[in-house]
Amino acid sequence: LYKSKINTMIFRSIIFYAFLGLWTIFMGIICLPYLLISHSYIRKPINLWILGIFKLLEIICNITHEIRGRENIPKYSVLIASKHQSAFETFALFFYINKSIFIHKKQLFFIPIFGQYLKKTNMISINRSKGTASVRKMLKESKLKMSAGYSIIIFPEGTRKIPGDKPNYKTGFIGIYNETESEILPVAVNSGHYWPKHTFIKTPGRIIIKILKPIPAKLKKDEVLKKVESVIEKETKNIT
Repeated sequence: LYKSKINTMIFRSIIFYAFLGLWTIFMGIICLPYLLISHSYIRKPINLWILGIFKLLEIICNITHEIRGRENIPKYSVLIASKHQSAFETFALFFYINKSIFIHKKQLFFIPIFGQYLKKTNMISINRSKGTASVRKMLKESKLKMSAGYSIIIFPEGTRKIPGDKPNYKTGFIGIYNETESEILPVAVNSGHYWPKHTFIKTPGRIIIKILKPIPAKLKKDEVLKKVESVIEKETKNIT
């Protein structure tokens, strides 16, 4: 019975990625005119693409999702600090939080189709080969973006974590926190149980994205790092 269940999940996961590839190519082609007009319109086709991913997960993999704590999202721009267990939360946070953007590696621009749309979204790119100069540029752009009403999504651990792994929160986000003097919106997730790291196999279940109460601005470095980690880790463990 267990082997049959695994085989079914493998089959469903293969079908999911096949349809995801077709859906991405289809949307990438029919939405090409959006690359020629103002970036203010590009969010609509991207959200439609993400909505398609949600539907594919639900129909093919039996994975649904729920967003809790949406009442905690401020009307103003904030720094969004999320637990990172899968690709799912990158889609979900962008989809559900208006005017949210990411800081990403500049090399992502070179990915066919995806890179062109990413560039059009007017997010913040960072060229790591330029060292401290790129960090200064990123901090300046972050301040400008947040002044324009954009919220910035960051993953404080820097990479996806397997559920139950020891947390490893880095101090990189604190520079943005200090520069922008913004509040931090913590986010807990359980997505790693259903969209696991290091495997393409999807597990049926319900992904929970839990948006928590904002953490105040202008806290000291050690205090804000400890607060972000403790709040996110506690809520991630308690998601049921």
